Amino acid sequence: MAIELIPEIILLITAVAALLLGLAARDSVRRLVQWVSLIGLAAALAAGLGVGVPADAMGHISPLAKYMTLLTCASGILLVLNAWGMPFGNDPAQCDSHFRGETFAMMLVSLAGLSMMAKVDNLIWLFLALELVSIPTYVLVAAGRGQIASQEAGVKYFFLGALSVAIFLFGFSYLYGFAGSTNFVAIHRAFLVAQGTSGLPFVAVIGLLMVILGVSYKIAAVPLHYYAPDVYQGAATPVTSFLSFVPKAAGFVAIIVVLNLTGWNLSRGAANAVPALLAVMAVLTMTIGNVFALLQRNIKRMLAYSSVAHSGYILAALVAGPDLIHTHVITGDGITAAVFYLAAYGIMTIGVFAVLTYLQGKTDAAEDLDDIAGIASEHRLAAACMAICLFSLIGMPGTVGFLGKLFIVQADFVSGHEVLAVIVVINAAIAAAYYLRIVAAMYIRESWTPFVVRKSPALQFAGAICAALVIFFGIAPTLLINRSGDSASNILPTASAQMPKPAAHSAVVITPKSAPKLMARTRAATM
Repeated sequence: MAIELIPEIILLITAVAALLLGLAARDSVRRLVQWVSLIGLAAALAAGLGVGVPADAMGHISPLAKYMTLLTCASGILLVLNAWGMPFGNDPAQCDSHFRGETFAMMLVSLAGLSMMAKVDNLIWLFLALELVSIPTYVLVAAGRGQIASQEAGVKYFFLGALSVAIFLFGFSYLYGFAGSTNFVAIHRAFLVAQGTSGLPFVAVIGLLMVILGVSYKIAAVPLHYYAPDVYQGAATPVTSFLSFVPKAAGFVAIIVVLNLTGWNLSRGAANAVPALLAVMAVLTMTIGNVFALLQRNIKRMLAYSSVAHSGYILAALVAGPDLIHTHVITGDGITAAVFYLAAYGIMTIGVFAVLTYLQGKTDAAEDLDDIAGIASEHRLAAACMAICLFSLIGMPGTVGFLGKLFIVQADFVSGHEVLAVIVVINAAIAAAYYLRIVAAMYIRESWTPFVVRKSPALQFAGAICAALVIFFGIAPTLLINRSGDSASNILPTASAQMPKPAAHSAVVITPKSAPKLMARTRAATM
């Protein structure tokens, strides 16, 4: 058994247990699914921290893989709390009798794929891990509310996902044709040899561009972003919360891993097309997302376009690339800024959706601005938690969202992308308009119609813990900064570069400093 994959194995075993418990005839047995899911996620989190795992096994796991395992399990716990007791029928009062264990099973399978993303060393394994994240989400969207809207959203989500997979695999085929192998070590060496001679050939650049375009669907970025509003609105609110973070995180990990194979040396010849594409996608994604969010009254559609915009911010961080001169843990390091903001975004968006799930509106949760009008007068804690998360999404000082945007802007300025940094700031100002509309509806407007609140302690705890983390990491971000900085130092799992066929869970350490030595070694071997 691969010891390094213990967290993923725990999650998959827990998924099977949740599925079997969900088939029970008694409600009291089916209600155990949530508890089993939480216990499994807690056990996987402990394994990710190294509890009960040999130290030598933990040494073979890259910092990014460790970071993603911890982020996956921690966010998974919040997402399970967010989905606690969610209704699956048209009558929310009958949520227990309509409860389905496969919902939590699908969540756990998808989380296992996300945790595995940074541990693979092969294009085929990377594709399989990415699809392990994606396929369960198709089921979650279609089965979320038992309504025609959910089924329509699920069909649309599935077919657009199939299109993105085709583009993604098409890019992989070009990378395979360029390197003659699907192994990360061989692909990285091929990139180093090409960059050290005549530059990257056209086939390699096309492969990279196609991979980025294919992943744009997972992260809801332009040009494959247009499914997000309909799918977010059609899915159940806890499922929407899941979609807003897990596939997005998987997509960005895939981009980081693939671009790391190039050594981030993309400033010569045709290779310039890669950072240029990322920059154009970043500008269009954040601008289109924020502008269209201004036009929405449905909160879930508004947050869908907001999710699109935040993908643009993270793409702007990736344009800066890694810190080649290592001046500071954050300064100039776009990878650190990206993984930091990814964690911050997960906390903020899960907190917002937890409050929306807590508030009962016209359908399965509060969705329109009218649904949340005046809630601050009766539900002060819920309104406060949501306001804190929204202020963080804006980028207010004292919140983790402010630091995330600051690091992105700083990285772009240091790397010479001043115009992109200014565009990020302008878009953050635009986003404040629609986020403040939600806050104003809660605190200034009067309630039009009374609504029933799901008095679930789990939902209250999820919203409160997200709000607390937003403030904690905004004031004392050292832990998250250090974790993010470590994860950006060595992208791939460690192993000897001399191994011709490393195991599925190990790969060569690839850093900007190691690239020249590895290239010289490769040249000597080919002479």
